[in-house]
Amino acid sequence: MKISSILLGGSLAANAVLLALFISGAFAGSDSTPAAPNANATASHAVAAAAASAADIDPATWTNLQPDDLPGILARLRAEGFPLEMVRAIMGELVRVQFAPRRAALGLNDKLHERPFWEPATLDAKTEAARRQILKEQNQALKDLLGPDATDDTALANLRRQLPNFSDDKITAIQRAQQTLSEKGQAIIANLPNAIFSAADLAGINQEFHTELAKILTPQELGDYDLRTSNTANNLRRQLAAFDPSEQEFRTLYQLQKAFDDQYQLSSSIATMAPDQQRQLMTERNQAQQQLNAGIQAALGDQRYADYQRSSNYDFQQTSKLVSRLDLPPDTASQLYAIQQEFTQRSHDVGLGAGPRPSVAELQTQLAALGEEAKARITALIGPTGYQAYQQYGGQWMQNVRLRTAPPPAIVRPAGG
Repeated sequence: MKISSILLGGSLAANAVLLALFISGAFAGSDSTPAAPNANATASHAVAAAAASAADIDPATWTNLQPDDLPGILARLRAEGFPLEMVRAIMGELVRVQFAPRRAALGLNDKLHERPFWEPATLDAKTEAARRQILKEQNQALKDLLGPDATDDTALANLRRQLPNFSDDKITAIQRAQQTLSEKGQAIIANLPNAIFSAADLAGINQEFHTELAKILTPQELGDYDLRTSNTANNLRRQLAAFDPSEQEFRTLYQLQKAFDDQYQLSSSIATMAPDQQRQLMTERNQAQQQLNAGIQAALGDQRYADYQRSSNYDFQQTSKLVSRLDLPPDTASQLYAIQQEFTQRSHDVGLGAGPRPSVAELQTQLAALGEEAKARITALIGPTGYQAYQQYGGQWMQNVRLRTAPPPAIVRPAGG
């Protein structure tokens, strides 16, 4: 019986073969446990023994394969029909084992795992550079071995999902640029005190990446890439979850928000400014925020802008999530928010009308009655169980309705005091 058919069929014996390959061979040379001198022989015998323990598996299938015979192991895995993901995982681990002696020679086990708990888990620049070089060679060895199969299809699939109108060549080029960006980021971290990025470091890497993308993509494609993957776009998607924008609304809001973010997005550099510079920057930013809001209102119209403002409210966002979890009609969130607005305003108006100022006890009685009325309205809308959940997710405002106290009474001073 072929090993692939047993493995894919769920045979425990066949899985033991794979497990033995990892435990006795591949894992013998891991960073946490240095490879023994006879690791290759141990792995080979362990695999053969595991195979021999299964009556349906011919031990000769694996006996003649050595853990350092990577092309032979790869050919056998492919011939037996192992899934690509499993082939990639097994070969990746075996390649990593081949580089384990070089990592051990650097003392990475001691440097990373046997340090006092209060010391940062960082390497000196020379050791980190050597570690990165080993990793680079290790990845290249796997690519040379597997060829096109070395690429993890998950990352490409994610890019294709994000950029459905891009050609495969463009997708692959973007992935290469992302990998280069990642390697440069790791190199910068390795030479930073405490491995902390500054705003300038991050901005520099992002700008370099964007410049590289501009060589790969047309201006329209680059704009579409930013629209789908940039920080501004990602933040906007989260903020607008309860707004449910149309595609055109999202594109419009993105352009307005991007112009604001490009100029006024705060960074850690503000901490190094003099106090007067900080105040000036915040004043300018607040003015720009007002202009942004005016631009959004003009673009959306009054009604949709009101929906936009409501969707930006934290309580409304929480309420919308709760309504979804309770499988209630989507409009329920808007009705709950309307109740919140109504009773918040009514609580503010308590004690402010014409006539004598109410005492604290009278004010608390009125607010308690207002709270009970709000509770009845909400319970009628979403039921007792929904009301209990709403108090935690979006209904915290009710505590303010119940607990607001009267303003302190005016101090009356005796004549001449």
